[in-house]
Amino acid sequence: LGSLNIGSRPSKRKSNAGVVALRAIPWIFAWTQSRFHLPVWLGMAEAFQRMKDDGKMDTLRAMYQGWPFFKVTMDLIEMVLAKADPAVAAYYEKELVEPSLHAFGAQLRQALKATTDIVLEITEHPDLLTPQTDNGGQGTYTTLADKLAMRSLYLTPLNVLQVENLKLLREIEDGNPRLDWVPTKDWAKEMLGRYESNDLYHSVVSDTLIITMKGIAAGMQNTG
Repeated sequence: LGSLNIGSRPSKRKSNAGVVALRAIPWIFAWTQSRFHLPVWLGMAEAFQRMKDDGKMDTLRAMYQGWPFFKVTMDLIEMVLAKADPAVAAYYEKELVEPSLHAFGAQLRQALKATTDIVLEITEHPDLLTPQTDNGGQGTYTTLADKLAMRSLYLTPLNVLQVENLKLLREIEDGNPRLDWVPTKDWAKEMLGRYESNDLYHSVVSDTLIITMKGIAAGMQNTG
């Protein structure tokens, strides 16, 4: 994340600190990359469920129908939930997260489902981005849902490539690269000759990772 030019300040408050020092923009950006969007919805299901248990579901529905601010907020949340893909998030977890934390990841994915269910109960939509009525046309729910489905065909391969390059980068940083890579194609030699670094393998892995990050951000159209 520190290699990307996003935001006007460094990605971390302290250069030698861990993930707890990440600023808001790269923190949300990272969750967007894995298509989990955790900071957007975490805790929402519990809050709405408590209101429902207190008998205020009709109030929430009336707020959605009659209060523009609440409606816009809920519609934005619904849009982000539609962009989330628990299968992709589970793949990141399986390949990159230590097994002792997998049960916690499963709990978070269940929380995502609970959030989706309660949001749909409030909006009374049959599914995400599928309201009871839709006049059609550019910018409508149906159009956005179709666009998201189309983008997913291109985003998922980028997610797979990103996971693989994250694994390679970790091996390099641990001092255990898989191979001493040397380009053989003339076009590759010419391109890599522009690098100042002598470690071409590290440079290629890092650049490929950054390309996947930019591609996913462009496809998600939510970067943080």
